[in-house]
Amino acid sequence: MKLIKFTQSALLITLMNTAPAWAELPGINVRVSGLSSGMGTVEVSLFNNAEAFMKEPYLQESGKANEDGVFETEFVSLTEGEYAIVVVHDANDNQKLDRGYFGFGAEDYGYSNNVRPWFGRPDFDQAKFTVDQPGTVVEISLD
Repeated sequence: MKLIKFTQSALLITLMNTAPAWAELPGINVRVSGLSSGMGTVEVSLFNNAEAFMKEPYLQESGKANEDGVFETEFVSLTEGEYAIVVVHDANDNQKLDRGYFGFGAEDYGYSNNVRPWFGRPDFDQAKFTVDQPGTVVEISLD
């Protein structure tokens, strides 16, 4: 076995030129547009498998839309893999998705890949996307 000897300055230079491991982990930048108003709260739920989809989010972020009807957030330091996103705009801040006459439509919602099923909810495979690098961008329109 051969030992490599570093001088203190060589070790310091090596460490300074090496990015921290977490800086290279994949991440997602989410941009939600077409929000009907700047009122209420936008909730972005990230799912990492089909079994949990629409039941138990892996991660969640929420906040207020800007005056242009846009909300942006990010999920950082993720493992590589497939994910899906569900967005709900709780326009009246009552902590639930209000439904219209047909069981939907009173408040805005959307899915990654901008999936718009005819009836019911999409499945994970329809909404999934792959994350394998930092800065993956996902745009969801609620128009």
